[in-house]
Amino acid sequence: MNNILLSQRQAADILKISENTLCALAYSGQIPHTQMQNPAGKSQLYFNSFGLVNWIKNLSSIINMDNATHVNRLKARVNKQKGNLSILRKFDNQFTHKRKTKGYSLQKVPNKKLGYVFYVRYYYKGNVLPRRSTHTNNYDLAVEFAEKMREELINDYYNKKRKKPYCRLYNIMKNFYIKDSHYHITDTRSKPISDDTMLNYQRAIKAHWIPFLKYKKITELEDITSSVIIDYQNYCSKKGLSSQSVNFNVSILNRIFDYLICNKYIEKNPTKGVPPLYVDIEKLVEIRGCYNINELQGVFNKRWQDEIHYLLIMLIYTTGMRNSEIKRIKTEDIIKIKNTWFINIKKSKSKFGIRIVPLHNFVYKKLITYIKKYNKEKDDFLFCQRRGKLTPKFWFNDANIELGLYTNRNSTQLFNENITFYSGRHFFKTLMNANNLGEAEEVFMGHKVTGDVAKRYNHRDKQGQEVFVKKAKEVFKILDEAIFKTKKRISNPASKKPVRKSSAKRPVKKQRRKPAARRIIC
Repeated sequence: MNNILLSQRQAADILKISENTLCALAYSGQIPHTQMQNPAGKSQLYFNSFGLVNWIKNLSSIINMDNATHVNRLKARVNKQKGNLSILRKFDNQFTHKRKTKGYSLQKVPNKKLGYVFYVRYYYKGNVLPRRSTHTNNYDLAVEFAEKMREELINDYYNKKRKKPYCRLYNIMKNFYIKDSHYHITDTRSKPISDDTMLNYQRAIKAHWIPFLKYKKITELEDITSSVIIDYQNYCSKKGLSSQSVNFNVSILNRIFDYLICNKYIEKNPTKGVPPLYVDIEKLVEIRGCYNINELQGVFNKRWQDEIHYLLIMLIYTTGMRNSEIKRIKTEDIIKIKNTWFINIKKSKSKFGIRIVPLHNFVYKKLITYIKKYNKEKDDFLFCQRRGKLTPKFWFNDANIELGLYTNRNSTQLFNENITFYSGRHFFKTLMNANNLGEAEEVFMGHKVTGDVAKRYNHRDKQGQEVFVKKAKEVFKILDEAIFKTKKRISNPASKKPVRKSSAKRPVKKQRRKPAARRIIC
C-alpha cells in the first residue's frame, strides 16, 4: 500500500467524523498532521495515510488520556533536567518584571440600602489593618477610594493606636462580667464581687446595654459620652424599668469604665456627673408582713405534704437565715460546739453574715433523718435539684404557700398581707427582740455589729464559744415556748357531767391509756 497525503476533507470522510472534530484533534496534538499551503495559497491540514492508520490502532489510549495527564507527564520529563532548568530561569529573570501588589483587598459586605458595599482592607509592613467602608457598591469607585485614601486611613489607624491600646467595644462589654474573666484577674483596684452578683450584672448588660449600643449604632469607645448615658437612662425608662432598676443598670457600667481608664483605653468615665433618676422610697419600700409570735405554735408537729417545704420553713423560722444562705448549706456545715448544734455559714452577702447560728435539737433530728434518707455526702448541698443545682426560687414560694395552709391563709391572703418566705427571718428577729435576747440577736442575724461585740462572740475562741452556747440555749428556750410548744385545750367546766352519788361501790373499769401523739417526720 502506497503512502499518500490526505486532505482534511478526505481524512474526515475516511474516519466518518466532521471536519471540525478533525481540526480539534489536530490542533490539540492528538492526531499526526502537517500544515501546508494549497494551490490557492491558503494553509491547509494534510494527513499521512500510514500515520492515520497507526493513530486509529492506538486510538483508545490516546482519546482516554486527557490534557492534564499529558501536561503532568511533560512536567515530569522537564523536571528531570534540573541543571538546564536553573539556567533557563536565570535567563528568564532578566526579562521578567516583578509584580507590584496593590496593598489592599476589596470585600463585599451586605447592606440594606445598596444591597452590598465594598470594604477595603489594607496591608502595611506585614500587618493586616481593620477593614474600612468605601460607602459604594461600584467597583471602580471603590478602587479609586482605596488608592486615594490609603495613606490617610493608615496614618489615622496608627495615630489612634499610639494614643490608646486597641479595644473592641462589644467584646469587652459582653465578656467583662463573665466568671474567671481576665478583666477581673488583672483588675486589682476594684472590690471583688461574688459569682451571683457577676451573673446578675452580665444579664443586665446583655438585656439592656448591648441592645442600646446597637440601636444607637455605636462602635467606638470614644463615641460613649455623658449624653449617651443620659440617652441610655431614657431608653431603659421607655422599656418600662423602674427608676431604681435604671440606676442599677448605669451603676454596673461604672466599674467597666473605671477599668478602661486604668488601662488607658479612655481618659474619662462617661457615667461620672450623670445624675441618677429620682426614687420615691416611700412608694418603693413595702412593709413586709409577718406572722404573730404565738401564731405558729405546734405547726411543725403536723404532717406536711412536702418534706422539703417543711424543712425550709422550719430552718428560716428557727434560725433567721437568709434565703441565699439556706441555698448553700452543706452537710458538713452542721457542727457541734460543747454538745450544742450550730450551722456554720461560710458565705454570705457581707462579712458580718459569715457566722454560726444555733440549731434546735428538734430541727437537727429532722435534718439528720433527711440526710440519711437521701444518702447525702459531706460536700453535698442540703437542698438541691438534680446534678447538684442550687435550690430554685419557686421552692421557697411553694413552701410559704404550704405554711399558709396550716395558718388558714390562702395565696391571695398571703399576697395581701405581704407575707413571703423571707418573712421567716423577720419573725425570728421579732421573736428574739420580744424576749430581750440583746446584742446576740444581731450576731445571729448576721447584721453589722461593733468590734467589741464581734470579739465577744468569736466562736473560734474558747471564751467566745461559752458565750455562744449560753445564748444559743436561751434561743432554744424561746423557740420551745413560741413554736414547738403545742397549744393547750381549754376545758369547759360546764360541759363536765355531774357525778352520781351511790352508797354501793361499783367496780372501776380500767381505762386504756391513749398513746402520746408522736411527732411526724416528714
